[in-house]
Amino acid sequence: MKNRVQKILAISVIALVAVLIIAKLVSNYQAGKIKWEDGDREAMVNTCLDDLGGYAVRFPRQSTEYCSCTTDTIMEHFTKAEYFLIESKPKAEKSEDLLPVILECYNDYQGAMFDASSID
Repeated sequence: MKNRVQKILAISVIALVAVLIIAKLVSNYQAGKIKWEDGDREAMVNTCLDDLGGYAVRFPRQSTEYCSCTTDTIMEHFTKAEYFLIESKPKAEKSEDLLPVILECYNDYQGAMFDASSID
């Protein structure tokens, strides 16, 4: 009886591992089919501008340049599937993943806003 239970358990574990491997292969195949499309850049720039809120109104040219820079940099460094995974994370983790990639754009934006500001 003990050998039979062990045999069933071993077969179950092997079957579970096989199912997990197949699921991972299917997931990787599906992720490979997700590609950046023509309208993605414009949509990301518009979303970025919406996220900037008042800054986009006060510094429209600088904000558009910043959003274009970050979008282009993200599209160069990440696949669309990787970007979706990053976007699904909590804000702190998302920032941790994206900030090193877009840091130059961010620094340029801060400098451009400072240059465009005037003290009354």
